[in-house]
Amino acid sequence: MTAHELAERLEVSERTIYRDLQALSLAGIPIYAEAGTGGGYALIEQYQTRLTGLTKSEVHALASSQSSGPLHDLGLGSALEAAFLKLEAVLSPHWHGDIDTVKRSIHLDSTGWLWAKEPVPFLPLLHEALWLGQKVEVDYRRHDGQIRQRIIDPYGLVAKSTVWYLIGAVDDQLRIFRVSRARTVKLLAESSQRPRAFDVRVFWETWKSTLEANYSPYVVRFRLAPEGVQRFFERVDETVRPSIREEPDKDDQEWRIISMTFSSLLHAQTVAMGMGNLLQVLEPLELREAIRAQAQQIVALYE
Repeated sequence: MTAHELAERLEVSERTIYRDLQALSLAGIPIYAEAGTGGGYALIEQYQTRLTGLTKSEVHALASSQSSGPLHDLGLGSALEAAFLKLEAVLSPHWHGDIDTVKRSIHLDSTGWLWAKEPVPFLPLLHEALWLGQKVEVDYRRHDGQIRQRIIDPYGLVAKSTVWYLIGAVDDQLRIFRVSRARTVKLLAESSQRPRAFDVRVFWETWKSTLEANYSPYVVRFRLAPEGVQRFFERVDETVRPSIREEPDKDDQEWRIISMTFSSLLHAQTVAMGMGNLLQVLEPLELREAIRAQAQQIVALYE
């Protein structure tokens, strides 16, 4: 094809075509030009790439992707390793030293500090339902502890740090489910109604942006007893852990003063009440009053 024909087909300028042809040639793709009437640019017949055109940065990025993470949660860790072995087999030998260096020098750890990774025993089954295009029946524990049965059309899966979420529809309403809260999952024979145009990345980024735009941080200061530290970190979830700031208590060096941000007064109150007398709210005042009022109601109930 001529540069003019390529420019029309790709809806770019001829100058861009010439630039791209030069870049392809420098990358090792055997493109040649024929001058004169009926001439143009062509690719050598029966040419097949063996990935010799990969750049140094691309090879480093692929080597770094072998770190453990969400793919291992999906049961695809061994598949990733096998795929990379095949990739190494077709790469030029001069890349092998770089690959070994990257493997030894870079590790991507998606886990957080001081808390256990959430168990997601039903994640592989949800992944299977997504790829087979089948509905699932889920017994789901809500944030208030109640168990509800849901028939879900799986749309996608998202790993946020170490926390997995299922995006799906219930009665044509799009919902987000935390995978670790699934108590049972049953694969149904009925086909799911996932829209062909649905893009889980676009949906997640849009939803996240909306959430962040409407988010009003609720900042609190706690006084935490030493014997309550482990229990405290077991109660707070991954949405608030990054905001935790600690300082020693001037009155009692064994206690800790903790500043952190919750999504709401109710969120902070739920965590604080679950700690009993191992945690004291220093501020804000309205949170102290809310806890005192709830404590009085509990005392009245048992009197």
